[in-house]
Amino acid sequence: MNLTSLAFIVLLFATACGKKEVIPANKNESPDPPVVIVNTDTILNVTYESGQLNSGISGVRATVAPGADAAYLINGKNSKHGIAHKVTLGNPDYYSAEAYRSESDALENQASLFFPGMERRYEFSVYLKDWEQWNIANTPYGDNIFQLKVSGGDPVPVRLLTKRNAIVARYDASGNGTVISDFRPQINKWIDFRIDVKWTLDNTGYFKIYTRYSDEENYTLRLENLNARTFTGTQLANGQKGYIKWGVYREAGKDINGNVIINDNVLSRVAYHDNIRIIKLPTQF
Repeated sequence: MNLTSLAFIVLLFATACGKKEVIPANKNESPDPPVVIVNTDTILNVTYESGQLNSGISGVRATVAPGADAAYLINGKNSKHGIAHKVTLGNPDYYSAEAYRSESDALENQASLFFPGMERRYEFSVYLKDWEQWNIANTPYGDNIFQLKVSGGDPVPVRLLTKRNAIVARYDASGNGTVISDFRPQINKWIDFRIDVKWTLDNTGYFKIYTRYSDEENYTLRLENLNARTFTGTQLANGQKGYIKWGVYREAGKDINGNVIINDNVLSRVAYHDNIRIIKLPTQF
């Protein structure tokens, strides 16, 4: 046997030994296809690990409230950084866009915008910092902590807010439902939220809202709205777009002259947010 033939035999033997045989559970079945991981499924990932209030992402805005502490960095959820938003009723430092609010948004981040026909997953973590309990003697207008909005003033498609001692969802012009019936045991703890949405202009859309508490491994479905029109915008021809907001937006009453009525027992609210993600559905991993 010459040296060339011997080298060929050695190569065949090494190749055969290096293969891993895949044996179906049933001989009539084919092996499972390989799992395909598509990194581009994540459209937006705001972690604040850059140490910047916009997480170093173009088109993400921390707040438009003028107060020096309307938005600031904090220790995140199992990470170095997250963001805090603070609002004090009656204080102009926390008044912007005709309301007492301090909210981040991704209005100018083109990739994260949503339009009819898209299917998306929105995730975020929130920490209700020293959240004082509702006082029954005062009107509970509510404090928004996350919004899926459309530009142009149409009804908000989906928003989450605290109302009395619950976290509720408001959607479209009059839809509402309870997500967490009593959030008080979760004060000063991180809560993970997940919202899956199919954006439509007809009744083929849906949204599903999930939560996961700090001592839980899996998400729990809390509220869903199926066979629904989810994109509430009516001005698409004029450049209308859907976008996300997170922070604190304090709803308040107004008198007949349009002046804000301050009658909440809690003047200041602070909420932390972290790990704001947008994922393209259906996921491919």
